[in-house]
Amino acid sequence: MVTVVFKEGVDIYLARQLVFERLQAAREEIPNGIGAPAMGPNTSGLGQIFQYMLRTDDKQKFNTMELRSLNDWVVKLLLMPIDGVTEVLAFGGNVKQYQVQLDPDKLLSYQLHTQDVVQAIEDSNHNAGGWYLNRGAEQLVIRGVGWVRGGENGLRDIANVAIKDEDGVVVRVSDVASVKYGSEIRQGAVSITLRDEAGKPKQMGEVVTGIIMKRMGANTKSTIDAINKRLPIIQNALPEGVVIEAFYDQASLVDKAVSTVTKALVEAFVLIVVVLIFFLMNLRAATLVLLSVPISIVLALMAMSYWKISANLMSLGGLAIAIGMMVDGSVVMMENIFKHLSNHDEKSNPGGVRLRILEASREVGRPVFFAVLIIIVVFAPLFTLEGVEGKLFQPMAISIVLAMMASLMVALMVVPALSTYLFTKGVEHKSTRALDFIDNSYKKILNIALNTRKNVVLIAVILFIGSLSLLPFLGTEFVPELEEGTINVRVTLAPSSSLETSFEVAQKLERILMEFPEVMYASSRIGRAEIGGDPEPVSNVEIYLGLKPLDEWTSANNRFELQKLMQEKMSLHPGLLFTFSQPIATRVDELLSGVKAQLAIKLFGPD
Repeated sequence: MVTVVFKEGVDIYLARQLVFERLQAAREEIPNGIGAPAMGPNTSGLGQIFQYMLRTDDKQKFNTMELRSLNDWVVKLLLMPIDGVTEVLAFGGNVKQYQVQLDPDKLLSYQLHTQDVVQAIEDSNHNAGGWYLNRGAEQLVIRGVGWVRGGENGLRDIANVAIKDEDGVVVRVSDVASVKYGSEIRQGAVSITLRDEAGKPKQMGEVVTGIIMKRMGANTKSTIDAINKRLPIIQNALPEGVVIEAFYDQASLVDKAVSTVTKALVEAFVLIVVVLIFFLMNLRAATLVLLSVPISIVLALMAMSYWKISANLMSLGGLAIAIGMMVDGSVVMMENIFKHLSNHDEKSNPGGVRLRILEASREVGRPVFFAVLIIIVVFAPLFTLEGVEGKLFQPMAISIVLAMMASLMVALMVVPALSTYLFTKGVEHKSTRALDFIDNSYKKILNIALNTRKNVVLIAVILFIGSLSLLPFLGTEFVPELEEGTINVRVTLAPSSSLETSFEVAQKLERILMEFPEVMYASSRIGRAEIGGDPEPVSNVEIYLGLKPLDEWTSANNRFELQKLMQEKMSLHPGLLFTFSQPIATRVDELLSGVKAQLAIKLFGPD
């Protein structure tokens, strides 16, 4: 597999067109029989968003070859039209073939070569054009279709192909070979172990799975929702006894991440409500300030929708960060308006109140503008990031900037305008013992600080130096690791291991892993698929473990403790190398370093 890396910002379709043109030129220079180069699907390293399996309890009627045929010719054809799906990668099972098994002795007796048989079969299945035929007012296209029929008829059609005519006797394929069904030579397989209704592990043996790959730029959640809607239709199209079942999708992780950020937004909003009501001591003033939060968020989301910025983890996280800053301008504006109105006679006419609000808005309008502008400028460097860093942090910076710009508009225009309706008369400033205590305490502390300025500066410098000395002990990482709810165990066997050996080891490891009550299923992918995907050898096994929610765990308190316990149990099998990660984390590591691990060592030499 060859990976071509383009500069940041190059259109993906232009890049694919350029690669396609070069592949056409390279195709002519590759010797016959070596193979033809082809491009992979239009997806990213994180494009494997959904996985399903085909299983059956009637293994006599539906073997792995039949399941694979159903996947390739029924399931895949129903999934490909879904918007956002670029490829369905089949994994596991046997690809059905019409196999012509030659008898060398009979070839010698008829003085034939293998190429004679190959050429005869190819020539018997060609399409030929027959020009045009006029029929009334229509023009019909005439063509001859060399179509070998399907099923048992196809076997007979191939067996009856004539190879040559010798002394008036036609030599057919059936005279020098046997024609039967067979399976393509494979370098991969899939097994899975589930829990039954009683919660006991049940090994399903070898199954056929499909990996749905998302088109680059498509929305993950929308694509998965469309796939889930299509599954009942696919189930109705499958024969009785065959079940399609999803066992991995990224929608749960997306929902969890969005739910976490949404929860943070709600909690921050509630805290803002409490603080504003406590300090302003006026319900109308607090309500007016609070209105700036939803209005600013709605305006920011409208701008994000206009510029095609999705509500992902980083962009929503940016809104969560900005929610506290969104009310700053409105609080300053409202406090100044409140101050002017509280000093005004309540019996004055409404026109006087509006003039007071206008005067208060003009006083703090410029400071509010520059204060918000400074916050926006602070996040400006994030727009200069390139590569992976830019992809990660620019959505957050954009959402923060949009939210702050919206909050600035609300503070300068909406808050003063609504104040003229909510405060038609002057207001009375209210005070409480708690606020008086805070105010008096602050005055005392301020006087002490002003009288001991040198000590204050010295303490600040010592704290700053002390904080810098703690930096080496904090540790660093590119991004915090998410809890995906799925563990990916990479098992490496001896390089000379066969597919059958790796499959047996995978099933033994599945039984061990399913002993942990936290594991809902264990699915092993051995080797690689026939087309596309990761070019792994058969000595590589990747086990996907679906986990229960953390609050239902009993064996360990966190994922790292659970991984340690799993490794201790699996280490009873000698000669195996285990690497623990998570599906998305593994892909991120591969995108950053080209290796599916957090630590990679590369050796270089002159020869």
